[in-house]
Amino acid sequence: MAPSQRIPPSDISISEAVVDDLPGIVDGLYKSFPPEFWERKEPLARRPKSDAIRHERMVKRITPSFLHPRCRWIAAKYIPTGEIIACSAWCAPGNPVHNVFRKSAVDFYGWADAFDPSEDFEEMWAHVDDEQWDGHFAHSDAVRSEVLGDEPHWYLATLFTRPEWQGRGVGALLLNWGIEQADAYDPPTPLYLEASVAGRPVYLRSGFVPVGDHNMIRRGPAKVKLEEERN
Repeated sequence: MAPSQRIPPSDISISEAVVDDLPGIVDGLYKSFPPEFWERKEPLARRPKSDAIRHERMVKRITPSFLHPRCRWIAAKYIPTGEIIACSAWCAPGNPVHNVFRKSAVDFYGWADAFDPSEDFEEMWAHVDDEQWDGHFAHSDAVRSEVLGDEPHWYLATLFTRPEWQGRGVGALLLNWGIEQADAYDPPTPLYLEASVAGRPVYLRSGFVPVGDHNMIRRGPAKVKLEEERN
């Protein structure tokens, strides 16, 4: 398949991910974001000897979010192989502004019981730079609170497409899942996300408008022009 060739819709399934999907999701997260991104979050000098341990630790850290009623993990699978080729995590309206990836989310959401008591919680985070991880998400949460206050909204916590599947329309399907949830209401529910410079054009085409350096919001198709005028 040529890199630019779109995948037939009949070959892709979009559905809720389950805990058993986590190893594939974590592998996708590590491979879809650039090495320099992970070197900031997980400095080379602090990493365990094997990537398998690193992956296992992230699986454990993310697992509680799959049990959280307002966190929706949506996976895109390539039907011929069953492989997860892209995935997104959405926080539904009514969820507090506290990123589910933060280390502090365990106490904030009361997830301590979701971990095996025989596991060393601190060891799961031993190789992670606290300021680059929790500090970054805490800052992003503060900005989101400033933009939206207590207004209910959908929040795109993450979205990745595996490198070999990028540019084939898969990520747009996951984004459209969130848009459909939001636009099902009248008035539409706002959607909020943080975008990289490279990803911003994709979101602009879907009706999102900038509200900061990396922050974007969508208030339904009828509100796009109004939001542009505000900013």
